[in-house]
Amino acid sequence: MGQPAVIADFDPPDRPWLSGHRCVDLQASDGDELYAPADGIISFAGSVGGKSVVSVNHGDLVSTFEPAHTEGVAGTAVRRGDVIGEVGGASDHCDGRCLHWGVRRVRLQNEGTATTYLDPLARVRSMRIGLKPD
Repeated sequence: MGQPAVIADFDPPDRPWLSGHRCVDLQASDGDELYAPADGIISFAGSVGGKSVVSVNHGDLVSTFEPAHTEGVAGTAVRRGDVIGEVGGASDHCDGRCLHWGVRRVRLQNEGTATTYLDPLARVRSMRIGLKPD
C-alpha cells in the first residue's frame, strides 16, 4: 500500500453552505484497491446522486470514497489497512483518474446532527510534536 499522489487538496468553504472542496483527490485508476484508513464499519455502499459511493463509520468520524464500490454490505466491520473495495463506478468528478476521499465529523445536537468536514490528510500524515521547557 503506497502513498498516492494528491491531485487536489482539501479546501473547505468559508461557510458550511458555500461551495468548496470538502475532500482530497488522490491519484487512482479504476480497479485500484481501496483500503480502510481506520477501523470501522461499512455504513453505506451504493449510489448517491448517480455517484458510486462507499462510506465507513469510524465512531464520530465518517470516511467517504467516490467513485468506489465494495462487495461488503452495510454493517461489515473493517480494520485499518483491510481492502474494502475498489476504485470505480459512476462519478461526475474523477473520471477514472482519481479517488475523492472525504472525512467528516458527525455530532448529534438538540435539533438534529451537525457535520464538520475535516482534512483527510491531517488524519494520516505523521505529526511532529515538540515539547516546551518549563
